[in-house]
Amino acid sequence: MKICIRTPSDFRFRSAVCSHGFFALAPNRWHPPTRTLHTVVGLDASAAVGVAIREGPGRVIVIESGDELPAPRRAAVGRAVRRILRVDEDLSAFHRRCRASPGHARAASIGFGRLLRSASLFEDIVKVICTCNTTWRQTTAMVRGLVAWGTPAEQSGGNQDGPARAFPTPQQLAGVRETALKKRARVGYRSAFIRRLARDVADGRLDLGELESFDGPSDELYQRLKHIRGIGDYGAANLCMLLGRYDRLAVDSEMLRLFRQRHPERAWTPADLRAYYECWRPFQFLAYWFDLWQDYVERHGQADQWWPNTTGQAITNPRPAAGAARIRQGP
Repeated sequence: MKICIRTPSDFRFRSAVCSHGFFALAPNRWHPPTRTLHTVVGLDASAAVGVAIREGPGRVIVIESGDELPAPRRAAVGRAVRRILRVDEDLSAFHRRCRASPGHARAASIGFGRLLRSASLFEDIVKVICTCNTTWRQTTAMVRGLVAWGTPAEQSGGNQDGPARAFPTPQQLAGVRETALKKRARVGYRSAFIRRLARDVADGRLDLGELESFDGPSDELYQRLKHIRGIGDYGAANLCMLLGRYDRLAVDSEMLRLFRQRHPERAWTPADLRAYYECWRPFQFLAYWFDLWQDYVERHGQADQWWPNTTGQAITNPRPAAGAARIRQGP
């Protein structure tokens, strides 16, 4: 199977994949030598397909798998990849702002801003829950453990060593006991939140499609997201970003660490950070994330050279050779 997707003029494949930590979370697996993203797309509760996604000539994304798929499944894979890479998002206004800002001009030149997300909002929410009050290395382990309940891939997508399952559906996680989530995925107290979310979606009490298509004010979307058990201010701001709303900052210890390190002459507070990026409205999150991601690149080198099992698990470490320093994320 081979699918080609045309991309807009400001789309940059490596920037779209390697500008957000989700590219190091299962079922994603980035392969630096070939600059290929391997992942597993769940088609339904009983079918999943492994795919390899790479950049093709002439502003094209190429999606490949081992066998041909019927038209409905090809369309489902195409939709999933468009969502993952945010192909249809218009960032031209943000890039114009960047070109006018000396400190952010490079963001426009590399097409920065399409921060990788998941094939579904359900997967996004669970992964955000797994970033709260923990280290990044532990986040990667938790998500890897959760994927063990997903549907096995029919094809490997050319990645024999990568994950062989899709991220589990709400129905699949709804049937897992909290004790099993704690023991096998080591998600701790998050098990109650993850199982409640899965059951609410599976039973129709929570309509994620409504949140995905919501076109009202960002403040209202933010409040709706906070009604999900396990999602607080930090989580709701991150999910707003994943839904294409960038006027909220997900203030956590990493954000405070960056500013206290670069501007030690003052004691930064969450209110200070929000005021600092207010001039970027409605793109506060993207401007901040560019600053933070460049800090990671300075420490570890270009992100498209990060292997998922090494640097990909140590993004927040002070330096590549550092030990597993505990950095608290989230509220």
